[in-house]
Amino acid sequence: MGTVDLHTHSTFSDGTCSPSELVNKAVSCGLQAIALTDHDTVEGIPDFLKAAKDMAIEAIPGTELSVGFRDRDIHIVGLFIDHTHEGFQKMSQIMIKRRDARNEEMAARFRRDNIPITMEELTNGNPDAVVTRAHFARLLIKYGVVKNTAEAFDGYLDPSAPYYVPREYISREEGIKTILAAGGVPLHLTPLQSFREILIGGPSFSALSEKELCSLLTELKEYGLLGIEVKYSTYSKQDEYFIRNIAKKFDLLPSGGSDFHGTNKPHISLGSGMGHLAVPYEYLQQMKEYAARS
Repeated sequence: MGTVDLHTHSTFSDGTCSPSELVNKAVSCGLQAIALTDHDTVEGIPDFLKAAKDMAIEAIPGTELSVGFRDRDIHIVGLFIDHTHEGFQKMSQIMIKRRDARNEEMAARFRRDNIPITMEELTNGNPDAVVTRAHFARLLIKYGVVKNTAEAFDGYLDPSAPYYVPREYISREEGIKTILAAGGVPLHLTPLQSFREILIGGPSFSALSEKELCSLLTELKEYGLLGIEVKYSTYSKQDEYFIRNIAKKFDLLPSGGSDFHGTNKPHISLGSGMGHLAVPYEYLQQMKEYAARS
């Protein structure tokens, strides 16, 4: 039935392709469907849906929410989001304001040390863009402060670095329940590895033991979690096997996606990830059938 990509980012967060460019790439790649899941925002969804309608490809409106976990965060993807839902829009604006306040303070810290980072540069002329630490990394490379993204995170953007400013996250319960209220399907992005994503930078989530993961999923299921990402660009066959079994154990719908960011993750291709990713349309069909029964 073809393949899909249910985890992508545009210029409305930390991707380098506009929503319409993303749709064009999806068509060129032969994908049957694509979801846009920008960080903490749905501002790119109208352009995304219009482009998909013009190009005759199935488009799923979504988002990727950062919710609090321990002293960091985990990510919950919401698919089939009603991007006009008032409650979701309100929560998204709160999250963006908190992120903006953190980013402004980080930029000020850099300027105090004569590294001229401004919010205008970070948004690259798009005031609706959600700025992440990857944006800071790009500018640090541009100004010759560091040679690559991994170096930027190690020395300047990691929580232990002097320029890092923590931000306030919404709760796991609030994130999941707001996605549900907006008609969405909340999916957990599972932190399996403790590797460093050298392409977008920054440490990935610390690896969880199976016991810790199961404890977290038990909690998230109580809040209404419906699915889990079982196919991802960096996952090995063993990783996929492990997560498929976890999905069955917790009766979670399977999902998958590349986490495509354009040139911010040059080794990650839309639809195929690092070359071995193939997310079957069946995953999307199962979600649609679930939604129809609900």
